[in-house]
Amino acid sequence: MDIDKIQKLLKDYNFDGWIFTDFHGHDFITKKFCNLTDRMCTRRLFYYIPSDGEPVKVLSAIEPLLLDHLPGKKLLYKGLKQQNEIIKKILLPNTVIACQYSEGGDVPTICSMDAGMVDYLKSFGVVLKSSADIMQHFEAVLTDEQIESHRQAGVIIHRILDNAFKWIRESLDAGLYIDEWALLKKFEQLIAGENIYMDSPPFFGIDDHASDPGYEPEREGSYQIKEGSRLIVDIDGRLPGDDTVYYDVSWCANVGKDISEEYQQLFDIVNDVRFKATDYIQSSLEKGQAVRGCDVDAFVQKQFEAHNLSQYIMHRTGHNIGHICHGLGANLDNYETKDTRTLLPGTMFSIEPGIYTENIGVRLEYDVYIDKDNKTKIFGPIQKEIVRI
Repeated sequence: MDIDKIQKLLKDYNFDGWIFTDFHGHDFITKKFCNLTDRMCTRRLFYYIPSDGEPVKVLSAIEPLLLDHLPGKKLLYKGLKQQNEIIKKILLPNTVIACQYSEGGDVPTICSMDAGMVDYLKSFGVVLKSSADIMQHFEAVLTDEQIESHRQAGVIIHRILDNAFKWIRESLDAGLYIDEWALLKKFEQLIAGENIYMDSPPFFGIDDHASDPGYEPEREGSYQIKEGSRLIVDIDGRLPGDDTVYYDVSWCANVGKDISEEYQQLFDIVNDVRFKATDYIQSSLEKGQAVRGCDVDAFVQKQFEAHNLSQYIMHRTGHNIGHICHGLGANLDNYETKDTRTLLPGTMFSIEPGIYTENIGVRLEYDVYIDKDNKTKIFGPIQKEIVRI
């Protein structure tokens, strides 16, 4: 644990300290961030990092060793009365303390501290603020090696996509019957032949099944794939390993050369909105303005409003990307939640606006990385036209 880095960030964000708590392993962020073992704490523990000075470990005298791997002085309590007396000396009234909750529940990702603990800490007269932004510096900022793993995963992902599209064309040219279920089995075969990890198979749908962004093919009810079919594919994966980063894209295709006017029109709108969202982020960064995830999503919603398509929005504009596909950093979201976190240099997120009418679904996704110079970068091919299979 880099205490110097933490204390510098606490000063930058105007916090007087940062507190972590746990009981019975309930707080998953404390367990990970403080590197707790699987040994369950049966009494409350507290780890407090002030913006200046030495960290403090507060533990039950019955369980005195649980935080020995962390720096700081240890204070032991016997019973609730002593616990109160110790914490009262640490959490001084009117100090501003970061903790793992979000005001109003706006950022569910950071809400690992239970409401009862929030009430308990507030009883000492402190002002609790969300650690959501500061936590990003530790959970969402990527290394050069992680970025390279993302790029390499992208090469594999696009090879799988290309081979799947090729299989569709070859199957139809051979006069074979194929459907969504058969395509799922082909994806599984292609994935098995690559050095790639996926926590779920690709999401995809044919024709109006693509209007459901959560659609998953089943053997019964799968649509036939034939000339003129529309296809949307959402596919993500990462290299095997403990420190690799996901690559996540959505592409739209059409079986055959003839594309309907409505499909093309919706594709062009979504494609334009995606690039405008990227430009909005880059322009704000160049002006030295902080960019919040909720503001990007609100911007995208206004673009769709201008085309009278708001009623066809079904999800946020994007999500953070890390070792898990939907990472712990800021999401581009003012639709499903209100993510007030800032998009930080060194973080990656998807931009994937989507429109879903009754008959046609269009979602276009690429992954955007903000480098240390506040420049946006995209690794891998960018879809600008409907793929003709």
